[in-house]
Amino acid sequence: MQNRLYKVVITHDADDGIFIAEVPTLSPCITYGETLEEAIEMVKEAIEGVIESREANGYPVSDDTEELRVESQERLQAVVQIPFTPPVAIAS
Repeated sequence: MQNRLYKVVITHDADDGIFIAEVPTLSPCITYGETLEEAIEMVKEAIEGVIESREANGYPVSDDTEELRVESQERLQAVVQIPFTPPVAIAS
């Protein structure tokens, strides 16, 4: 399992009453939830899906790990770790 860190931007849409979660580094990785907790769970799934898709199609997968480690030494932040296990190739 490879640990990757991502910045997640969560905004509240007052008109629709939802929380929108976006991962700029994995653009267009965006989802939403009716509550903040639901948006966090949904963005975890979205991150996993984007990583799986990019790796399966041979695309590079960027992350914010190094940037967040440097920033964390300068100021307090919330970091949510999302474990990811790459899919196992099945021989046909």
